[in-house]
Amino acid sequence: MASLCISTLLSFKRWADQQTLAAIGTIDDSLYAEQKKIMIRLMNHIYVVDAIFKGNLQGIDHGYRALNTVETPTLADLSRAMRECSDWYLTYVERWNAPTQPISFNFVDGGQGSMSATEMVEHMLHHSSYHRGAVGWLIGQAGGVPPKDVLSVFLRDHASDSKGSL
Repeated sequence: MASLCISTLLSFKRWADQQTLAAIGTIDDSLYAEQKKIMIRLMNHIYVVDAIFKGNLQGIDHGYRALNTVETPTLADLSRAMRECSDWYLTYVERWNAPTQPISFNFVDGGQGSMSATEMVEHMLHHSSYHRGAVGWLIGQAGGVPPKDVLSVFLRDHASDSKGSL
């Protein structure tokens, strides 16, 4: 039952990330180039943290030494990377067999950490919501329409096709 709930939240995250990226794409570059870059960088930060915890869950070196990349990706590249990462998480939680066992890892800042798989997934879900909220505010400040990236809208309108093309 718990993994079903987490699967729903991961599907919601995938949908909300894509809605936010699409809204960023509507921002006028000629008027709001710097703000748009900040939005993309915040979304890229979400992706990097997701990728870091993906590596931690796999017990492999994720390759990141900072919480964002030096280069700012294109919106299309970031959209594709975030969708692929979300799909990985959905597959991972469908198959996890010891979600409460502690997993040791190194934080990017060099400190030691230990969290269960469930705690890592819950962290990345909450972390992304926090930053998407900031991005939504920036979208509105730049004349765009922030997406209604709330769970209730997702459950009402999209949850039945959460394994589909969202």
